Amino acid sequence: MRGISGRKRWLVAAAALVVLAGGGTGAWALSRPDTASAAATTTLVAAATSDLSQTVAATGTVQPAKQQDLAFSVSGTVTSVPATVGKEVAKGAVLATVGRTTLQSAVDTASAAVTAAGQQVTAVAGSSDTQVAAAQAQLAQARNQLASAKDDLAAASLTAPFAGTVASVGLAVGDAVGSSSGSGASSGSPGAAASSTSTTTSAITLISTDAWVVELGVGSSDLAQLKKGQQATITPTGARTPVFGLVSSLGIVASSSSTTGGSATFPVVVDVTGTPADLYAGGSATVSILVKKVAGVLTVPTQALSTEGDATVVHKQVDGKQVSTPVTVGTAYGPTTEITSGLQAGDQVAVTSTGPAGVGGAGRTGTGTRGTGGAGGFPGAGGFPGAGG
Repeated sequence: MRGISGRKRWLVAAAALVVLAGGGTGAWALSRPDTASAAATTTLVAAATSDLSQTVAATGTVQPAKQQDLAFSVSGTVTSVPATVGKEVAKGAVLATVGRTTLQSAVDTASAAVTAAGQQVTAVAGSSDTQVAAAQAQLAQARNQLASAKDDLAAASLTAPFAGTVASVGLAVGDAVGSSSGSGASSGSPGAAASSTSTTTSAITLISTDAWVVELGVGSSDLAQLKKGQQATITPTGARTPVFGLVSSLGIVASSSSTTGGSATFPVVVDVTGTPADLYAGGSATVSILVKKVAGVLTVPTQALSTEGDATVVHKQVDGKQVSTPVTVGTAYGPTTEITSGLQAGDQVAVTSTGPAGVGGAGRTGTGTRGTGGAGGFPGAGGFPGAGG
């Protein structure tokens, strides 16, 4: 699991300002004048009703939803390897085979033993209960051995447990393979095993390319805000168009990563929605998970607020003059603050900037964009209608 600790991000929709705030840092998505001035400037900014979306952001790794390393569960010499890297295969397709002669001989021997044991059961019919029971036990054992031999014969063909794409091939004709000391979960298809001990050091890796996940790592404070089913916007590195997904699992055991300076992170998996193209196993992606939405919040730039006596005020433009106006504030969202009373949408307030023009956010003009998960939901393929928080 790779990733960095998530950052809270507040996105302001339908407002003059677009705010991203998280981890004690803020970023302004605003247009800037070409010239700069060191003099303080005052600009009028309209109080605006905005839809706010709180997100947890992290980077992660794109992985196929299914990936399995396959190896022979029987001993033998590889006789064919139809699988090649990049080949798309159907479920049950033969990927490699080993010689069948010895395995077929074992089936024939076990079959003969079943026949002999069956004849013995017939021969002792009417004899003592002990003799009958012993003969029936030998027949049951012979049948079990025959079933095992048939399974081994079927395992001479290494088959695909699911439809997918061959990611790697580590077998060649003439290689000796075996699993005499191996162990591991079966893949559920004849001839495929999750792991085995072999005289060869590699096997065949099969991945799905029609279903993807993104593996993330988030800090404990962000983990507390996440839950299964939350919507996520995923932007693969180098991609211009995001894809979408849903949180599918949350880890409860932390791990440390060198990419996060050794800080503890918790594993989070996001299932990618639909079957988007241009996703590659092992590629990186930035993920923004929607954790909360607040609609119709009246906000002004935080720098418009000041204190006069015991009151919080803004300087509202009235008939060409700036009038000190008491306001009641709600939640601060980084460079913007909620106003619960004292102003209406459209009221203009003075914001003074003491830095160079285009720096500091106050008094800048810009076109707001709808926050992730705003009304109308996630656009594009795989999107969500009516995103909720």
